[in-house]
Amino acid sequence: MKHFAEMAREVFPLRQSPLVHCITNNVTIETMANALLYIDAQPIMTNDVREFPALFKQTDSLLLNLGSLSKERENTLLTAAKMAKEEKSFVVDIVGATSAPIAQQLAQQLARQKPNVLKGNISEMRAFCGLKTTGKGVDSSSSDQSEDELEELIGALKQQDPAVTYLATGKKDVIVSKKGTWVMENGVEELQRFIGSGDLLGALIAALLGEQIDNLSAVIFALSYLNICGEYTSENLGPVYGLADFRHETLNQLSLLKTLNQNWFNQTKGRKQ
Repeated sequence: MKHFAEMAREVFPLRQSPLVHCITNNVTIETMANALLYIDAQPIMTNDVREFPALFKQTDSLLLNLGSLSKERENTLLTAAKMAKEEKSFVVDIVGATSAPIAQQLAQQLARQKPNVLKGNISEMRAFCGLKTTGKGVDSSSSDQSEDELEELIGALKQQDPAVTYLATGKKDVIVSKKGTWVMENGVEELQRFIGSGDLLGALIAALLGEQIDNLSAVIFALSYLNICGEYTSENLGPVYGLADFRHETLNQLSLLKTLNQNWFNQTKGRKQ
């Protein structure tokens, strides 16, 4: 991790203020846009395909989030992915792929466009790989996260397209890339208990890709930064606090941690398999 620790000092604040195009769900769109601003990126949230030819000339990266699917949004996501293929760094977040057959099919279609990163929670990623899952809705199941299930998932992800970096989030986060497999262990339970923490992570990864950071490093830095923000929040709020307070202060930490602690990455817990 020493190599990553040295790089991390130069990551935040972002120097190039990348313009990140997010095609995302209606539930977390404002939170996602603000999170990008908090790390010195610039968000644009349009989903009008008529704007794409001009917009793609300006943006630095793209996030495709499968939440709140409709037929029109499905077409929008596919159009954007096809335009981005081999031309622009992009992230696919397979929200809802656990229990929605259309989302599962769309995840496979988008994967064929070779995104830089494809992510989801552990249950969503098990569904993507064709493995049995007990996840429901957009939530991951604890029974999908035993050591045996994690090893099964890692093996299945290694059989996927090696050009794509895969991230499965849970109590332990799994990253599978052509550079190796990583298991990361930062974060607190409360991060799983407010809507949008996974969506924010996808946006942070896209922002780092827009800074021309390589796939694996972008995933490790974005994942670790958000999780450590959550840890700082849990420590600073004291023994008793509400989840609304936790959410608010975690978002604050996105803008504060990079300034107050340039060595934040030293708190990262993880290992390469």
